[in-house]
Amino acid sequence: MSPMKVDYVIKAMAELIGYDETVYVGLNSIPALLAAFLARDMMNKEIRIIGVAEADNPKTIQVSPSTGDPFFLDGAPVMITADSFDLAQKGELDVMFLGPAQIDQETNVNLTAIGDYRRPSVKLPGGAATAYLMPLANKLILWNLKHSKNTLVSRVDFVTGTAKYSKNKVFLVTNLAVMKFDREKGKWVVIAVPPWSSEQQIIQNTGFPVEIESLRIVTLYHDEMEYLDMLDPQNLRSALEF
Repeated sequence: MSPMKVDYVIKAMAELIGYDETVYVGLNSIPALLAAFLARDMMNKEIRIIGVAEADNPKTIQVSPSTGDPFFLDGAPVMITADSFDLAQKGELDVMFLGPAQIDQETNVNLTAIGDYRRPSVKLPGGAATAYLMPLANKLILWNLKHSKNTLVSRVDFVTGTAKYSKNKVFLVTNLAVMKFDREKGKWVVIAVPPWSSEQQIIQNTGFPVEIESLRIVTLYHDEMEYLDMLDPQNLRSALEF
């Protein structure tokens, strides 16, 4: 069985989740949802998974087109969104995933519009609670499956949210790299790569300077692939292949 490339991104996201953390998964975030369950059930991290589906740490799931699927509540207590946001306000939301269309060198993200806001070339879904949660979550894991100078830009076209003025940890996982934001240096640092990536590719496809700390290769194991297939029997994540 040959792994899909998106599965390496999922594994890289799972590796960034720590032990005993409360992890929030947003809407339409299949890679984030699968990463959380992979971290909990295959990497034994004993995390608590909550999110927009309002299920409190469900025993298992089957991926559907929306990660807000109410059927995730089967066999799980309810954790309403307002209570999840209260956790963030109290500093008790350990991890939040976010998939912006643009990310810049200062951790600003754009989920609003590409181009001039008044006459955008692309209108995006919008930020929902992005501006509220980004500075409050203890760890942000941003993800984007199209690493290019159009997505990783020097300055986003619209600032939907930012972690610039926070002290939290910020990571970015793409189809070419895993990066962390070094607040002291004020720059993104590469800490791992999938097997097909290289330092040259990362530099050529990033719209701002990055520092290469490590080219550790993300490894995906056979039992992890089988587990992801079990959670995604309709193979919906194949639509995200790059």
